[in-house]
Amino acid sequence: MLNRLFSLCLLAAALSGCVTVPNPLTPQQVEALRLTAVAVEVDPAAVLWWGDGDRAYARSKGLPEQDAEELSKTPEARAFIAKAASDKISKALEHELRPLLAGQRPVKILVTLRNLRLTSVIQRILVGGPHEMTADVTIVDAKSGAPVLVRTGLRVIARAGEGIGGTLIDAAFLAEPIDRLTVNFAMEFRDWLLPQQQPQ
Repeated sequence: MLNRLFSLCLLAAALSGCVTVPNPLTPQQVEALRLTAVAVEVDPAAVLWWGDGDRAYARSKGLPEQDAEELSKTPEARAFIAKAASDKISKALEHELRPLLAGQRPVKILVTLRNLRLTSVIQRILVGGPHEMTADVTIVDAKSGAPVLVRTGLRVIARAGEGIGGTLIDAAFLAEPIDRLTVNFAMEFRDWLLPQQQPQ
């Protein structure tokens, strides 16, 4: 009885996490939009856990990478990592959305990054776990600044190789984790904005 109750609770939790508010715009309204710019800001309370970003900051200062974790706690390091992550997010959204949003109404996309966690090599070897990010996305009219569409709490993951073998394969054959994660984010938003038509 307890096992059945536990299973039902897990199922309910999983299903509740899958609920997504549908895009209120029609396909015709989406296709009328024209992307002019993407801007990304980072919530001051956001968790930024990105080891490669920490090490890049250390290198930019001519400091040893083994000091990266301690250095990352400074405001300057956080700003460096936030900008690097923002640039990746902006590039991915531009790539996925500019061909899609080519209509007559100029709009901008504003992203607020809430959470960025890239699983470390040590964690993947020992216990595993995916990379993940959460952000809010707002489309605004480029002329008036009025919101056109808001999607809050968009969370995506990118699977990561686990164990020693999986981690080695990941590093050898897959794109950088931050690139996989931000591309997944852009594609998830793209598919929510204008779901792909299934062939008849």
